[in-house]
This record gives sequence, C-alpha cells and structure tokens, in this order.
Amino acid sequence: MIRYRRNARGKSQCARPTRAARHFTADVTLDQKNGRFIARRVGVPGLDERFTDVADTFNTQQEHYETMKNKLQTLASRYHCPNNDSLSECLKKIKENHELCHISLEVKGYDFILKVRSEAEISSELKRTQENVTELSRATKSVISVSTKLHEMIDWLLKAEDSMISQIEAAESRHQEQKRLLDNLKENLKEARRAKELSPKYRKEAGNLLNEAAQLSGITP
Repeated sequence: MIRYRRNARGKSQCARPTRAARHFTADVTLDQKNGRFIARRVGVPGLDERFTDVADTFNTQQEHYETMKNKLQTLASRYHCPNNDSLSECLKKIKENHELCHISLEVKGYDFILKVRSEAEISSELKRTQENVTELSRATKSVISVSTKLHEMIDWLLKAEDSMISQIEAAESRHQEQKRLLDNLKENLKEARRAKELSPKYRKEAGNLLNEAAQLSGITP
C-alpha cells in the first residue's frame, strides 16, 4: 500500500469645490500569490466532485474578498484617505467633500448602504460612491456567507484522508497511475489545508468591516 506523510475630483451641486468553470490540472496547484485553489484529478468521481466543490467555493470567496478590498481602496483613493482599509476614514472624507448633503451609513442585517439626502441634485461622483459602497457591502456579505459551509467541506476532506487513499487504490491497479493519483490527492489536501488557513482570515476581515459599518450607523454589533 502506498502511503505518504500526512480621479480626479470635480465640483458638484452638493459638494464644496475641491463557481468558475470546473476543471482539473495535473500541474498547477495553489498560486502562492493569491491563494487560488485548482483541484487535481484523483480518479474517483465522488472525490473529484468534492475537491472541485471546495475549490470553486474557496475561489468564489476569495474573489469576493478581493472585490471587498478593491472597493474599499477605490473609495480611499477617490477621497484621498491616508488609510486604505478604513471605512470610518472614508465616510469622514465623503462627508467633508459633500458637506451640503446629509450623508449617513445605514445597516440592515448584513447589508449596508450610503444614504444621501440633498435639496440639490446629487453629483455623479457621489452617485458612484453610493454604488461602490453597495458593491462593498455585497462583497463583504458574500465572504461571510460561505465561510461555515466551506469550513465543513474542508474538514470532511481532511478527516477522510485514509478512506480516500483506499478508494484511489481500489479504483486504479496500475502502479504508475496509482502513484500519480495519490500524488494528486496529496497536493489537493495540501491546498485544502491552505484554504482552511486563508478562509478564516477573509471571514475575519469581512466581519470586522461589517462591525465597523454597524458602529458608523449607530448600531452596537
């Protein structure tokens, strides 16, 4: 039995002037830069499906996480905030730049929006900002929503390692092919462990951002 070790700023009327396609690979594993998970084929359909489900779920969460970070940085850049990951600083600068509008952050459940009240027409810049905040909220919610499911999926795989080895050995009798599939399993489990490490970090950052939004809206998380 084979074993292995485990913008420019302009004037405005209310502003003061101033599941990826499923596929397998025999060569590419977890990208060290962005943590993308690409499943390797292990030759047992049920296991291949499980690994692909984990890869798709993790990659989707990662895409939402990257969107969350990018939207926050977009706001910070537009309003020249010194801190790129502070929603509080962004909201402060937004209010300063559009002081003739009444601006507030409203939170409902896992969603938050930028509310604007103004007697004048809302500027295109401020409308873009509202859209960015909505996109930021959507991405933050999406990061959080898959966390529990992904954790459970990964844990199942890691606990079933011995069983998966036996299934692969039973499904493939040719020594070289069996060795290749078991090596693929080893790489998949390595990636699953990496995803297990990264996913909670994404969840924590998203949770912190949601708590910050709640505090800014006057809600105690």
